[in-house]
Amino acid sequence: MRFNERLELLESNQREIGLRLRRRLQFFFLNPLDKYRIRRQFPFKLFIQVLKVAFVTIQLIIFAQLRISHVDFLDETRTVMRHKFLKGWGDERDMLVYPPANGHYSAYSSNQIIKHFAHIVKAYYSIQNDSFAAFSYDTSVAQMPYQDVWDDELDKAHIVDEHQSLRLHTVFANIPPLRLCIDRIADVKIQNEIYFFDTSVENECFVLDFTQTEVDAVFCDPFTVRRLLVQRNITFRAEDALIVSKAFINFNLRTIHYSTLKNDRKPECYLIRLTIRFDNSRHTGQVKVDLISTISYINLCNGRILQVNRFGLGTVMIALLDLFVLSMCLGSLFLCVRSLVKGHLLKNTTREYFDRAFGIRLSIQDKWEFFNMWYGIVVVNDLLLITSTVCKVSIQFRDFDSSALFTLTGVLLGLGVFLVFFGLLRYFTFFSQYNVIILTLRKSFPSILRFLVGAVILYCGFLFTGWVIIGPYSLKFRTLGDSSGALFSLLNGDDMFATFYTISDDNSIIKLFGTVYIYLFVSVFVYVVLSLFIAIIMDSYEVVKKQHNPALADHKSALHEFLDSSETPRAGTDEARELFAADQLL
Repeated sequence: MRFNERLELLESNQREIGLRLRRRLQFFFLNPLDKYRIRRQFPFKLFIQVLKVAFVTIQLIIFAQLRISHVDFLDETRTVMRHKFLKGWGDERDMLVYPPANGHYSAYSSNQIIKHFAHIVKAYYSIQNDSFAAFSYDTSVAQMPYQDVWDDELDKAHIVDEHQSLRLHTVFANIPPLRLCIDRIADVKIQNEIYFFDTSVENECFVLDFTQTEVDAVFCDPFTVRRLLVQRNITFRAEDALIVSKAFINFNLRTIHYSTLKNDRKPECYLIRLTIRFDNSRHTGQVKVDLISTISYINLCNGRILQVNRFGLGTVMIALLDLFVLSMCLGSLFLCVRSLVKGHLLKNTTREYFDRAFGIRLSIQDKWEFFNMWYGIVVVNDLLLITSTVCKVSIQFRDFDSSALFTLTGVLLGLGVFLVFFGLLRYFTFFSQYNVIILTLRKSFPSILRFLVGAVILYCGFLFTGWVIIGPYSLKFRTLGDSSGALFSLLNGDDMFATFYTISDDNSIIKLFGTVYIYLFVSVFVYVVLSLFIAIIMDSYEVVKKQHNPALADHKSALHEFLDSSETPRAGTDEARELFAADQLL
């Protein structure tokens, strides 16, 4: 369409509006460097983005160190709990090995279950004496320091622990009792050699308020626990195997943790909620034993508030860094939202003028030209960073339960930093030699989405088929998530032999099916689907090269024809400064 001729046919005021609108559009679509050369205005958005990358990266490094220290503390505490309360637990079970070198930690007889119970009782009532850690019972009642002990060799009394203020001994009467909950099948009767089952589940809980004499007896003879449980109408005999489904022993402990970071050495008090589960739900004779722990931050340690150097230099410096990052993100958010609003208003003005002056409706593609994707990404990452910084400050000053907040902050901060670095790619688009990856991804994205619809459907077919058929016979297909992970590993050529090997030989039909299944999946997805996926990207790359060659360029949209109907002067020249002056634009 010949826009210059169409403009000449318009009335003088409409023609002037059209010329000003064209200059406004040409200036709007210039990159920040050209705008700076023309207007000599300081590029605040660019400056803030560069600063934000530097300081957000520092913030991320500091938080990552704090996060790793916190997770290490949780993992080590859980390891200590397993070694303390699970009888015979060895170091080899703490190692993450795939496939697992050991079977599931289990008990296989009534006597073994009783021994496990006795071990838990002994470990619980001796936790303060036998642990080289600051474990205490979950109680806020008065405690007493360790008493002096008479030493016969020295012929005098001495203090067991000279730091009495750090080690407090809980009076036995004040130790919270263990709690035992049992899930039972409602009723099993045998009449005339016929079993009658009422499989509804009943739950019953008991408070195991052992006396000190009873606990001492358990230390002497573990099987004393059987008698103590019988006195409380609790039995784990062989005839109970079809009745008892699960048993849970619940109790709480408390501990104090010092962070290993030099800039964060404040003591923290944590509540450890422990559940030891005896799972007999399959009634196969294998009673699986698990220790489930939930560790959460609390402000009080048995009634004592922990405050040591609460506002040290390191804490103040980190707080100032967080405040600076928060200020930058708020400023960046304001500038980018303002630019998006201006783009939206300019789109409406352009659409109305094209409709009124030329009788042309802007296409959807032309309308999207006014939405700057990069500003949208910056807005999203600013919102993520603002939220994560507020959460991080809450963690720093221990205002909330930091366990869940650590996870939320890590996710938000990680996504925010990813988008910050991804946004840096925008500035490579100012140079034609470096923007190939961005242009190719943007061009191929719609085609990739359409392609993935069919690929995902085919993948789901393989996924559900492998899970339901191979799952019972292979560790790698045992759950739907494991099956998806195994298939995705096959796509990348990982663990291919291990996938064949882990399919059990017990069922020859399943073994044969699994072999054919893996061959077929690899053939279809690696040789066909992935090849087509690469072809789509290569096709988009060829289109991008064609668009950057003026001799091969396709037809332009109405908006771009209107922009190109008048040559844009070179940035930095007097002509450009005069043409794009504020009073010359619409």
